[in-house]
Amino acid sequence: GHRLLVMNSRGQTREIYRLPSELKKAGVECHEPRPLRARPREPVIPPRSDPQQATGRLILQDVYTGRRMEGVKRGDIKKLLVLDSLPKPINYSGKMPPMSFGGTYTLERILGTVPVEPDGSAYMEVPALRSLFFVALDENNNSVKRMHSFLVVMPGETTSCVGCHEQRQMSPFSPKAGTLQALSRPPSQLSPLVGIPDVFDYPRDIQPILDKHCLTCHDYDQRAGGVILTGDHGPIFSHSYFTLTARQLFSDGRDRLQTNLPPRSVGTSA
Repeated sequence: GHRLLVMNSRGQTREIYRLPSELKKAGVECHEPRPLRARPREPVIPPRSDPQQATGRLILQDVYTGRRMEGVKRGDIKKLLVLDSLPKPINYSGKMPPMSFGGTYTLERILGTVPVEPDGSAYMEVPALRSLFFVALDENNNSVKRMHSFLVVMPGETTSCVGCHEQRQMSPFSPKAGTLQALSRPPSQLSPLVGIPDVFDYPRDIQPILDKHCLTCHDYDQRAGGVILTGDHGPIFSHSYFTLTARQLFSDGRDRLQTNLPPRSVGTSA
């Protein structure tokens, strides 16, 4: 319309605004009026991030606090392996190809490790705006527990988590010693894994090991146990990759309708 009216409970109306004739001729109309009134300014929350920075900081309160941590004793976990789940173009199959056969949906990049203090805490500086997840490692660098989700730290942000797949409604707790051991020092920088590729490539990194140690018994001529471990390509990637996968000779997520798997059930400890 071209006018704004107010009406009381008795149906009486009063015009409070009328469009000027030039606006009316131009086709302008009034709609969606909203009452306003003065009020005190609300508290201003300072920004928690700085888009100019390339990293953020993450505090882990206690890696031993969480669900499905049965059998994990304090002192078992010495460090965290930090990985980055890499983006990929959309694929229309709805499954893992061309990444894997029943395994991972994305490539995962190794960023490095950070120490875990005796009280289970960790404090680290990590790349911002990355899909990060962690693997808890023991003194032999074997996996104890793997994170089955990911988190993102904003540029310049300092954020925290309680533990390892703790209940989502669980709030941070007060440390017994009054402060977390990891907060008594600057944040840990990621320590790279020397001699380890940041992204594993099966033909490049795994097949040469099989060629050297396994093909004497598991080539086309011998086929010991009916197993072929050659690098020749078949219907699903290479013959060796398909064989190891189909016979479940290594441990990964396996596309099961399950998450937060038990300790030492995925990775080098499985």
